[in-house]
Amino acid sequence: MIDQVVGRLFEEMSELTFEVCKNYFRGKSNKLLIAHEIADVWESIEKLVEYLGIEEEVRLAKKELKNHTTIRNPHEKPL
Repeated sequence: MIDQVVGRLFEEMSELTFEVCKNYFRGKSNKLLIAHEIADVWESIEKLVEYLGIEEEVRLAKKELKNHTTIRNPHEKPL
C-alpha cells in the first residue's frame, strides 16, 4: 500500500513540476492547470499523512512553521 501512496505522490509532484516549468520557463500561461496539479499533490500528501498516521505531528509542524515565520518577520507573508 505504501508503494501506491508514495508512487501517486511522486507522479502528482512530477505533473505539478512540469506545469510550473511550462508557465515560468516557457512563458505558457496555465495557472488553471497548475491549480489542478496543486490540488492533486495536496490530496496525495493528505493520503500519505493519513496512511502514516501522522496527522497530529503535521498539525504541530505547521503550527511551529507559522510561529517561526511570524517571529522572523511579522510583516512577511507566511508560506
